[in-house]
Amino acid sequence: MVLWKSIVLGIVQGLTEFLPVSSSGHLVVWSGILKADSTLAFDVALHFGSLIALIVYFWRDVVGLFQGFVATFRRDLSRAEKRKRTVLWLIVVSIVPSAVAGILLSDRIEAAFSNCYVVAAMFLVTALLLFLQRFCSTSRDIRDITWKDAIMIGIGQMFALLPGLSRSGTTMSIGVYRGLRQEDAAHFSFLMAIPTIAGATLLKAVDFVKASLSSEALLEIGIGIAVSVLTSLVAIQLLLGAARRGKMQWFAVYCVAAAAFTFVAHYMGLF
Repeated sequence: MVLWKSIVLGIVQGLTEFLPVSSSGHLVVWSGILKADSTLAFDVALHFGSLIALIVYFWRDVVGLFQGFVATFRRDLSRAEKRKRTVLWLIVVSIVPSAVAGILLSDRIEAAFSNCYVVAAMFLVTALLLFLQRFCSTSRDIRDITWKDAIMIGIGQMFALLPGLSRSGTTMSIGVYRGLRQEDAAHFSFLMAIPTIAGATLLKAVDFVKASLSSEALLEIGIGIAVSVLTSLVAIQLLLGAARRGKMQWFAVYCVAAAAFTFVAHYMGLF
């Protein structure tokens, strides 16, 4: 793949991985427009970069989750340790539906990535989910998340395996529908993303390690990781800022525009 195309796709992946606009949908569209066939190595690099950004930005939460794991095997816990343990297992429960669906329905999900009409339709579904947030009454914070909340949010993430249906947008929206404040719903969505992206990256990395890579491919990987880290950090900050100010409807407007662009671009034969 031409180097500048790698940079463009890296920017697209990094920005849209965490903004509620669907990175998978954007990569389908822009890979087609740029006539750039993304390699396995490059896909792994992009996701690894996004994972690094998450760990850097939420390092305190990551430490807390590790402490929660350790607390699982201990008794006589403090209130703080019990809370960290609960948060850890809430996240584990929330990622189970998408993990199971990803394994059992991988072929059907993969087929959806070649259907531009599915991508455009899912952009519209994402827009609707985000728009409906404005009608919700929210007063709960991340400390109030229950097992039922985690399961419902996890089911939302399962459906977001479809290209064009934003993972962050779907999980955050369901959290808001359940009464969580937008910023807290976004926070929990990001914590869910850590094991989700780590698992997806690890699965791809198995084949990646077996592949023999040229110096050009290694350069592509390095650039992909660097661009993905930087743009992912920007996207995380943008989403949390928008959630804090209650401005998620602007992403809904963007998703409608993205759906229209996908329909028109495909109709004109751009991809």
